[in-house]
Amino acid sequence: MTPSKQARRAIPIAGAGIVLGSYDLAAISVAFAPIRSQWHLSTSVVTTLGTATLVGMLIGSLAAGFLADRLGRRGIIVGDVALFIGSALVAALSPDFGVLAGARLATGLAVGIDFAVVFPFVADWASVHPRGRSMAWILFGANFGTLAAYGVGGLILVHTGPLGWRLLLASPVILALPLLIFRRTLIEAPGWGSLVPLSLAQLVRRASFALRSERLGAQALATLLYQITDQGIGLVLPLLLVAVLKTSASSGALDAALVKAITIPASLVAVLLVDWMSRRKLQVIGFLGRAIPLCLIGFALIDGLHLAGVVLGTLLGVSYFFGAAGPDKTTVISPSEFSAPEIRASSQGLSQAAGRLGGIVGITGYALLVSVGGPGAGLLLFGGACLLGAVVSLVALPRLSPTSYRP
Repeated sequence: MTPSKQARRAIPIAGAGIVLGSYDLAAISVAFAPIRSQWHLSTSVVTTLGTATLVGMLIGSLAAGFLADRLGRRGIIVGDVALFIGSALVAALSPDFGVLAGARLATGLAVGIDFAVVFPFVADWASVHPRGRSMAWILFGANFGTLAAYGVGGLILVHTGPLGWRLLLASPVILALPLLIFRRTLIEAPGWGSLVPLSLAQLVRRASFALRSERLGAQALATLLYQITDQGIGLVLPLLLVAVLKTSASSGALDAALVKAITIPASLVAVLLVDWMSRRKLQVIGFLGRAIPLCLIGFALIDGLHLAGVVLGTLLGVSYFFGAAGPDKTTVISPSEFSAPEIRASSQGLSQAAGRLGGIVGITGYALLVSVGGPGAGLLLFGGACLLGAVVSLVALPRLSPTSYRP
């Protein structure tokens, strides 16, 4: 098989793990409401399941990035699928909240590893110019994972009742088993194989220098700010809709699927623009387009205004559109594009770890603010993070065009 054919095969197989991870993150958000009801938990307690998942992702991203530059990518993205399968089954069979939280930590570890290693693996296989578009297509597919989880979760809860969350948390295994089989057939890209791996100490020094002196530090901060809102609102969206619209858990999940559907055309826009418009401009526009509707909803809810379902859904849809068309893609793909090949995975892992820290801030901050000021206060946190992300992107990121990327 020629290298080009190997690349066309390897890229979608690797990228399927990102779709799986996106499905899982949306699935746990749908499960929040029935878990809260079954075990009589508060919103702040049940959302710690999201925090546990993000802590696992942070650890997984940070460790896997350095290991992938030292040992290679292929074995790591095979092992993380096996870990995902085991932890998902434990979560579905959890006898109590403590076991469930531990299982979600392990699941997050597997998902974090995948997000840190898949994009460097794809960048190794892709030629220089289509790298951005190849990775944007993977993130386009990830939207279907989230959308499917909201839809499947809503249907499961409708037909199985409160205990349906167990089936929902087990459902990703159906996708993970064939992925494990296909990933075992992958090989390392010739580009990585031609490099002389750095020692762990060398990797840490090089990556630390990149954080301080190159665009990686600014992009990692932008990633953190974006994930405050994206993973924050993504993990609480069904719960938010249940609280604001006074609907059932199943209705909240299905309503979330309708809102999330806007990310499909938005991601197509990103795929078309990612190699035409500068990353910086696409990122700034996306941050601002997400911030404004979130702030409008937040102020309206704080003022006690009644928002009809169609108004709330439209504003959330606009927010999701701009996020998916801009920083949702640029903050993920840039580290693998701009970093030197020998520290590509380490750079991706550091940026992804910053994003998971942002997600932890987002979901924890939302839970705390909701307890004192209601959902509106939580949404202002998300909107404010996006405004700051636009400023960081405008001021700190260099004006690089798609043709000036480092190979």
